[in-house]
Amino acid sequence: MKLAVELWVRLKVIDLVAQTARITLVDKLDFGERLRGLTRYSYWAMDAEGETAPGILEEIDRAIRLDGAFTNQNKHLYRLSGGGEPPRGDLALEKDYPAGGAPDETAFAVDCLVRELRPDREAGFASRLGGRLRGVKVSRMKCGEIWRITVGAPSESAAIAEAERMLVSRSRREGLLLNPHYQRHEILGTKRL
Repeated sequence: MKLAVELWVRLKVIDLVAQTARITLVDKLDFGERLRGLTRYSYWAMDAEGETAPGILEEIDRAIRLDGAFTNQNKHLYRLSGGGEPPRGDLALEKDYPAGGAPDETAFAVDCLVRELRPDREAGFASRLGGRLRGVKVSRMKCGEIWRITVGAPSESAAIAEAERMLVSRSRREGLLLNPHYQRHEILGTKRL
């Protein structure tokens, strides 16, 4: 059986990198009127092959809990999901959105995955995880950081455009979270709040 699996990981405590990025976006880059929230996750997506969906998730869960490259139980929350099975871990992504703004304002959370242009990092993680799994094979690994950028915008397309302006560094006055010389991004999803 082949299964698409996702792993989301976030710090349990305040993420100082995300806090510094938010302060910079608001104070230095003048996004304060539109930025409503900023959260950072580590992310892995892969195809996994094994006998059953629950068995695949159980084996991957065992392997990632033993390997600090994926999650450290003392400092991270995580969510492992795939194949319609109940997710494993203690990260409730559906509750991980900031409170909305003014009652008459429309806000959207945009999940932006930032990945390196070269596949070396992803191949390394696939090899590392694959070497720890028993009876499960992983392939097509995709990994990076997800920046959940919550913005006030009139529409979903305007929210995506605004999130990309905050995300991609184009000059000293625009963008912060992605260097286009060695990184790329994709929008994994949006949610109206």
